[in-house]
Amino acid sequence: MAILEIITVLLLSTALTTYAQDQEISSPQIPVCVPANLAGPNGGYLQRQKGDPGEKGDKGERGFPGYGQKSTSCPLISYHMRRLDQRTDYPRYRYYVPRMTQATACTWVETSDYNNHATLWHYATNSHDNEFFLAFLNPTTIRMAVGGILHDFQVKSLTRFQRLHICGWFSSSRRQIGIFINTKSISTMSYRGEIMLGGGSLLLGQEQDRVNAQRLEASQSLSGTFTNMMIWPRVLSEDDISNIAYKCECPLDYAIALTLDRTELYGEATYSIPDACPTF
Repeated sequence: MAILEIITVLLLSTALTTYAQDQEISSPQIPVCVPANLAGPNGGYLQRQKGDPGEKGDKGERGFPGYGQKSTSCPLISYHMRRLDQRTDYPRYRYYVPRMTQATACTWVETSDYNNHATLWHYATNSHDNEFFLAFLNPTTIRMAVGGILHDFQVKSLTRFQRLHICGWFSSSRRQIGIFINTKSISTMSYRGEIMLGGGSLLLGQEQDRVNAQRLEASQSLSGTFTNMMIWPRVLSEDDISNIAYKCECPLDYAIALTLDRTELYGEATYSIPDACPTF
């Protein structure tokens, strides 16, 4: 009897182990852009007053874990800052930002707030508070900075509440910077060739006069909605940008994407998952 009992126990144990493995293998991966995946190392971080600085590494991220690696589809995530002239509401990227010698940052934006230095994105480091940012000075002037140096672009008057697809880019080797609006190259200019240093803090809708979201100014905030904010470590081609805006096809070699699992919200900033990818 003892031998039979031992054999029975071994058979049952093997069967249970095989079942557990089968269950684990067959379980579907949860995309990072859905609300089911909200917790970080310190618990839920989508809404809190103080966030950790995020994970660090010398290469940054390369591809969405569990999402988009076999597809060029863009992530679906919108962030909303509904209040004017405030310094408490913003999404903050919580992972390490790598050093880049060239880059393209793109986002969809809906706003009527084109005045008084309304900031789309702002990246600051300990070396430069204006390491890489883009802002509306007024409806006909867009300011972009790289490596702490400011550059102003003149554009056609922007329409209130119109959804824009806007990209800012720079290349230190070419010593050029430029802006695309709604897939069209608005302007390209020469610059000294500054690069973007790594290890800083990246915000949407606020300008930070010091790293880690310090010394925010209410008058420089932006009230509106951002969708699918991403940064690539190269200058995107016109075809790349057109595919993003018309087909929702995002190149997979991005460096940064402000997806839910990599972003924390402050103040009254909120998020939503669009029913469909924004396209023209």
